[in-house]
Amino acid sequence: MKQYFNLKYWQKRFGRLPVFFAVAGLLILFAYLAYLAGVWHAKSLKETVSEQSAQLDDMYERLEQMEYQRHVMQVELDIERSSNQSLQDELTALQNDNYALRRDLAFYQKIMAPELQESGVTIDSITVTPNQADKHFHFSLAVLQIEQRRRFVEGRVAIDLVGRIDGQKKRFDLMKLANISGDDRTFTMRYFSIYEGDFFMPEGFVPERIDVSVTLTDGGRGTLNRSFFWKDIRKGKPAPNVRTDGDT
Repeated sequence: MKQYFNLKYWQKRFGRLPVFFAVAGLLILFAYLAYLAGVWHAKSLKETVSEQSAQLDDMYERLEQMEYQRHVMQVELDIERSSNQSLQDELTALQNDNYALRRDLAFYQKIMAPELQESGVTIDSITVTPNQADKHFHFSLAVLQIEQRRRFVEGRVAIDLVGRIDGQKKRFDLMKLANISGDDRTFTMRYFSIYEGDFFMPEGFVPERIDVSVTLTDGGRGTLNRSFFWKDIRKGKPAPNVRTDGDT
């Protein structure tokens, strides 16, 4: 039986040249089959990526629609905050639906951009809306848990407003501008945590971006940094992610 696997046996029986061509043909056949398998695998991966990209685009579109609705509701709430409790309840329900959708979106972000999350926590978004007074703004920051966890997560938030005055770079503590004390800068959350406040823009200040830093102290370890460009925040668009390593 071993003789059938002996190349010399076949060369002696049929000659060297026919055996050579037979072996070469088998190698070419195997190479062609391997090529076809590779093409099929690449096509399958491309279809999978295309489907995930379409789902992500759909979620972004739905998210933009809900952001627009939330901004409209927020303006109305600022006008009638003291007398319209039903509008407040409706806005709360809309926010809950909005952040439920954001948790789904965060799942895809975890796959496509894992550097933006730490221990199951991500800096989700920040919005800035003008109040009635000149140079007076309201901000809202959302920090999410990507995965449902049994225990609470604790940490500390820092928010810096970065821009220029007379061409010189300046950095202001946004939470200090909003009169948010040190104790209120910490959080204990499950699912998500919202930071809100009102502040006056410093005189002569031209804002460029907002830097957010979240340091986890319990239920997770690590620090997350994310920057939001002011022009994107004011347009209400999903801000691009920027990793910061200092005052750049």
